[in-house]
Amino acid sequence: MWAVVVLAGCGAETAAGREELLAIAQSGAYTSWRAEPRAHPSTGPHGGTVRTFLNEPLYESLMSGATEHPPGSIAVKELFTNGERAGWAVDKKRDDGTWVFFEGFEPSLDQYYFEGTANGCASCHASGVDYLLVPASNFP
Repeated sequence: MWAVVVLAGCGAETAAGREELLAIAQSGAYTSWRAEPRAHPSTGPHGGTVRTFLNEPLYESLMSGATEHPPGSIAVKELFTNGERAGWAVDKKRDDGTWVFFEGFEPSLDQYYFEGTANGCASCHASGVDYLLVPASNFP
């Protein structure tokens, strides 16, 4: 009985986390955030071309040279195929310090969602500064 309760709780948290990150991407509000000047070839597993947007707390942290970014930090990466935006990758640092990762391509948008550090997204992002791979030099 306990396992059912625990698993149901984890599933609900995962679904809520996925929906939160998808809503951030689909709202388009991130386009007013600090951004790389233009899309460029991806140097990671996302493929195609990409353009990253950072919310103000993450931008300020990155530009200050901080080695740990504050809770509430969010990065949105637009993913392009043949010059058209085809999806997003969204990373958010929760209030408890846990990073959550979402990547989805239209039309399904539910391909990848991970929480914490024991997953494919985090294993690649671990080489960055507090799981952020984009360098400060990419931003004006």
